[in-house]
Amino acid sequence: MEAASDVAALAVASIPSLIDHVNKLSLTLTQTSRTVGTYLDILDFYTAVTALYSKPALLQHVEIAIPPPLLVYLLFFCPSLAVASRLCGILARYKRAWEAVMSSAVARKLTRPERDRIQAFNGFLMDISNCVWRGRAFSTTDENAQGCCVPQSIQPRLESYLRAADSDLSLATAFNLSHSPLLCLQSISLVRELEDLEADEIRARHGGPVTQASLNQLANRGGLSLSWQEYRAAVLAHLESKGLPGIPELMYNTMKNLMKARK
Repeated sequence: MEAASDVAALAVASIPSLIDHVNKLSLTLTQTSRTVGTYLDILDFYTAVTALYSKPALLQHVEIAIPPPLLVYLLFFCPSLAVASRLCGILARYKRAWEAVMSSAVARKLTRPERDRIQAFNGFLMDISNCVWRGRAFSTTDENAQGCCVPQSIQPRLESYLRAADSDLSLATAFNLSHSPLLCLQSISLVRELEDLEADEIRARHGGPVTQASLNQLANRGGLSLSWQEYRAAVLAHLESKGLPGIPELMYNTMKNLMKARK
């Protein structure tokens, strides 16, 4: 398609309709075949879509269409780090496409449907950042936040359930780098590796999921001297080193403090 001499002459108007059709099929599949293999097959399609959107020449003529919110949140909360990582990588590439279509590199205005879609897409970014990075899972107070489509009315019940299981748990932080069921092993494994590197110098080791307060206490007890920001950046680098670049890619493309740090 990119090599065609007249891209505008191609049937590019059908692409958003195709994506909308696959969106519906994907939602059906998540209900009828709840397997990691199915989820990865779904993500293969959106990987191809974002490859299409990575071409400025095509973006001049092709509307950006996004996966439906329910599908995004179902995949993000599925019990597979590989799926969540790939999803976040796809969203990071979508973000770059939106930035490109609103830049001078693509000489066209957003269509009305695109303006609606970008608001929903910004909700994806805010909700996932709130879960992973900001300790505000399911919040709806931030601009564009949709609370991952979890009704506010049931959040107190979820909070009570967590507190009953562990009084130290909080719904707001249950899906961050330290506590997420998908990420907790990776994050504590990183801490163990850092402690092993300094085994001769430290007098204490961290005992569980890392928090900002626990890092301060650890340093005071003669353990690792690591700031909260350094720890979280190290977890992102650890994920990249393990072949799981999606969450780091999305965070580095979304969180302003991380954008500046990476530069």
